[in-house]
Amino acid sequence: MKVLWFEPIGQPSRYNHDKNYAGTWQDSLERIVRTVPEIELYIAFLSDNNSDIKQDGNVTYIPIKLKWRKRELKGCYYWNSYRDRVIPKALEIVSQYKPDIIQVFGTEWPFGQIAKYTEIPVVAHIQGAIVPYQNAEYPPSYSFWTMIMNNLCNPKHIAGFCRDKKSSLIRKQVEVETWKAVSYYMGRTGWDRALANVMHPGCHYYHVNEALRNSFNQDIPWKGLNNKIIKIVSIGFHMLKGPDMMLKTAKILTDLNIGFDWDVIGPYDKKLIKLVEHKTKAKYSECHVHFLGKQDSVAIAKELKSASIYCHCAYIENSPNSICEAQMIGVPVVSTNVGGIASLVRDGKDGILVPANDPWQMAYAIIALNKDKVRMKQYSENAKAFAHTRHDDENIKKELLDAYHQILDNMH
Repeated sequence: MKVLWFEPIGQPSRYNHDKNYAGTWQDSLERIVRTVPEIELYIAFLSDNNSDIKQDGNVTYIPIKLKWRKRELKGCYYWNSYRDRVIPKALEIVSQYKPDIIQVFGTEWPFGQIAKYTEIPVVAHIQGAIVPYQNAEYPPSYSFWTMIMNNLCNPKHIAGFCRDKKSSLIRKQVEVETWKAVSYYMGRTGWDRALANVMHPGCHYYHVNEALRNSFNQDIPWKGLNNKIIKIVSIGFHMLKGPDMMLKTAKILTDLNIGFDWDVIGPYDKKLIKLVEHKTKAKYSECHVHFLGKQDSVAIAKELKSASIYCHCAYIENSPNSICEAQMIGVPVVSTNVGGIASLVRDGKDGILVPANDPWQMAYAIIALNKDKVRMKQYSENAKAFAHTRHDDENIKKELLDAYHQILDNMH
C-alpha cells in the first residue's frame, strides 16, 4: 500500500537523520508506520531550505519549496495565495508517486482541497480547527478592541492586528472549503467527531488515537503525591489557553494562603502577560506563577514527574498532547471541560473537569484534590492505565491500518 502524507508544519526529524530529536506527534506516527512492511510511506512537507528528495527505509521524504515575497507573507490574502500555490504542487506529487491513499494533517491548511481534483481517497487527520477556535478567540471581557486599545501608542501594531484579523477571517473561509472537499476524517475525540459531521454531513469518520513522543512512552514513575506544597504544572501560554483563568485561579489560591507553585512551560509573550495582569488587577509573579520558557521533552517529563497536579485552563482544545503526556506519567489532571478534553479526562475517575472561566471551581478542585491523597493516587493510577492503552503503539497501528483499509474498501 502506497500512502502519501502532506505535513504542513515543520520538517520530519528523520529527514536530516536527527535521531535524538523528540519530534512532533507526526514524527511519532511515522515511527509506528515504519514498522508496517506493507506500507510505502511518502511524506511531503513544506521546506524553506531543502529540496532534496531522500529515502530512509520504507519512507520517502519530499520537500515542497514555496517562494514568497516578504509583503506576501504579511498580506491579508496570504491564505488565498497559500492555497493557490500549494495545491498545484501537491497535485504534481500525487501524479508522480500515484499513492493508494492520501493523508493530510489538519484542516487548518488547504492541502485537503486536492480531493477536488483526484479520484484517490483523501483523509484529513483532524488536529484543531479554525472555525470553532475563532469562535473562542478571546476570553470573556477581552476582544479585538482590547488588543487595539492596548496598543494605542503603537500605530504599527494596530495596523498589524487589523491585517491579521482580516487574514484570519480568510483562513477560516479557506478551511470551510477544505471541510467541504474532504469526505474522510480521522479523529480521536467526541468533539472532533461532532465537528466533522457538522462541517461535512455524511462524511466518514475513523477513530485513530494520537501517537506520543518516545520520552513519554516509557514507564515514568509519578513522584508528586506527597509534595510539601502543591506543585502545579501547565503547558502553553496564549489567548486560547486561558491565561486569565490561570491568573484568576492563582490569585484565589494566593488569597486563601494556600502553599503552591505554578510552573508554566512553553514560549510566552511578555505583552500578553502585561495585558492579562492589567485586566485582572494581579501579577503572575505575586501569585506564585513562574514562566519556564521552552523545554525539551526530557525536561518536560522531569517537571511533570514531580508535579502534584497538571492544570489546563484552555477555552478551546481538541486533544492537547500536554494532558496526554501528563496522564502517561500518572499526574492527576484538573482541566476546563472544553472541546475534546472530556474524551481524555474522565471526570471523577482520572481527573476533575470544571467549566471554562470558572476560576473558583478550579481553585476548589485543586485544593480538595490535593487534600485527598487516596483520591490523588487513584486518579493517577486510572489516568496512567487509560493513557497507556490509548497511546499504545500497537493499538494505534491497528486503528490506522483499519482506517486505511476501510477507506480503500469504500472506494471499490
